[in-house]
Amino acid sequence: MVVIDSFCPEKRSAFESVSLSPRTVCRRIEEMSGSVNDSLKTCCSNFDAFSLALDESTDMKDTAQLAIFIRGVTAALQVYEEFLQLVPLHGGTTTGQDIFDAVLQCVKQHSLDLSRLVHVTTDGAPAMTGKKKGAASLLVRHCEAAGHTQPIHKVHCIIHQESLCSKSANLTDVMSVVVKVVNSILSRSLNHRQFQALTDEVNAHYGDLLYFCEVRWLSHGAMLSRVCDLQQEIATFLRQKNLPGADNFSNPQWLARLSLLTDITTHLNDLNVKLQGKNILVTDMYSHITAFEVKLPLWEAQLAAGQFMHFPHIAACAPDDVDLNTCVGVVTSLREEFASRFTGVRPLAPDFKLFPSPCDFPVDEAPAPLQMELVELQCNDELKAKYRTASPLSFRALVLPSNKFPNYIEHVKRIVAMFGSTYCCEQLFKKIKYTKSRIRSQLSDRSSMTFCSCLPHQSIQTLNHFSMANTTNHPTNLHVS
Repeated sequence: MVVIDSFCPEKRSAFESVSLSPRTVCRRIEEMSGSVNDSLKTCCSNFDAFSLALDESTDMKDTAQLAIFIRGVTAALQVYEEFLQLVPLHGGTTTGQDIFDAVLQCVKQHSLDLSRLVHVTTDGAPAMTGKKKGAASLLVRHCEAAGHTQPIHKVHCIIHQESLCSKSANLTDVMSVVVKVVNSILSRSLNHRQFQALTDEVNAHYGDLLYFCEVRWLSHGAMLSRVCDLQQEIATFLRQKNLPGADNFSNPQWLARLSLLTDITTHLNDLNVKLQGKNILVTDMYSHITAFEVKLPLWEAQLAAGQFMHFPHIAACAPDDVDLNTCVGVVTSLREEFASRFTGVRPLAPDFKLFPSPCDFPVDEAPAPLQMELVELQCNDELKAKYRTASPLSFRALVLPSNKFPNYIEHVKRIVAMFGSTYCCEQLFKKIKYTKSRIRSQLSDRSSMTFCSCLPHQSIQTLNHFSMANTTNHPTNLHVS
């Protein structure tokens, strides 16, 4: 009303009559959700190819929530990555059949054409990835039964697989001691205060330690880096308080193993950060994984020769304290673990190579339907010159004639539409953690859906439904939310 008095005081009586009751606000939010949901349907109807990202988590009320995201590309090669729906699974189980039924209902609700589905990305749960009863496999078989002939690729989230690979580099004897020491300092208020006073007294680079959380991708490396940098202060504090672990932090050989673990997790964290984010092409994610795999044999050879230029914490240790066999063994196990994973995307490697460099790709290695078009493209000097100066997507959308290169354009659409990870789902679950907290524990499924859908997301600010509460029974909840 203060704004109205400043801009249009003659309309004050009209604005005073506007209802602001909880039920009215709820209805407006639902209307906004419906409007944006219609916009999302219109957007999805224009997709020439799309993929789905599926992930399931449990909220604080022990309700299983299935997050569904869609990534699609239009005929003009415009890419949209949108939140599609959050589906509560109330059946008591979260089997592959339950998830498949929820996905199929969502597909029908949004009028998606499954003949344009090219890719399904999930987490690594058996209910998602199982070959016979996994939700992704059931969805592929449903499309085949419906007569859809396009190939549909099933991929386990690349970030999740990278996180699983990092567990092979976990020196358990070192990690267990570090976790116990950190917990003994941070979990007791007196110890925590005294340790902070100690770090302030010696002007340490860091003033505190960090907890380690198994489910948070970067917390492992962040905690180890902090412990490694504060190892002298920790050793002093443990001796003063007569706490367990003091002997380890006074042992040079054990500290060298801690340095090795810290350097390895730092490299893994750097890789993980490169894989995170929205609207990252799956080709870029796979190139980061490939580059890391190339680094591992190089590190093996350097560590075997006692060269630590890429491992600064180990380089700071005395040479006699470093066990080269242990260093090489950790990197070897990591290399073998990386080689055994990413089976869902490795068969697509040739397609990924063709995507960024069609002018240089060997024609005889390309799929047969694309060979003649690649010959035409590679022999056209005008198009090759434009390709070198334009960005990849703009070249294909604005420069490359789609009527002369239809098969290659379709290939590009399939690659661009792919999800490389379930990062968007994980980010949504993080928002849910703060939205549907204990003080909002009575948010119903329908109301939660409306609220979550009203969170701004990407290009068309998809609202969908995440619903905000059973406002009929609990009208005040909506007002608070």
